[in-house]
Amino acid sequence: MKLTDFSTVQYINLITYRRDNTPVSTAVWVVGIEDALYVTTGKVSGKVKRIKNNGKATIHETNQSGSQKLSEDLDLHATIVEDRVEKQDGIKAITKKYGLMAKMMMRGPDEGRAIIKLTNSK
Repeated sequence: MKLTDFSTVQYINLITYRRDNTPVSTAVWVVGIEDALYVTTGKVSGKVKRIKNNGKATIHETNQSGSQKLSEDLDLHATIVEDRVEKQDGIKAITKKYGLMAKMMMRGPDEGRAIIKLTNSK
């Protein structure tokens, strides 16, 4: 699969890497906007810390629990979105794709939320 193919899947395993290069996998929602994928998470999550230290990420399609690998791995570059407009666009796209579940999961102020942008590896 290529990056844009993941925009239509329900869940991906987002694999980020600790400082010692140990992989950490988390099943997350994903949306595609143009030539990037966006994921939401808590601002103080381990994913955010790992991405700030090391922008290396790997993804594959999975089920809700993250227990099934449904596609091949794709290596990507991950960044934390700092631009307010881009962050809002990511939140809106996730809310649109996942509907009521997203609204329930993402209640509260957006300041506590981080948006991760996934692009082709540099």
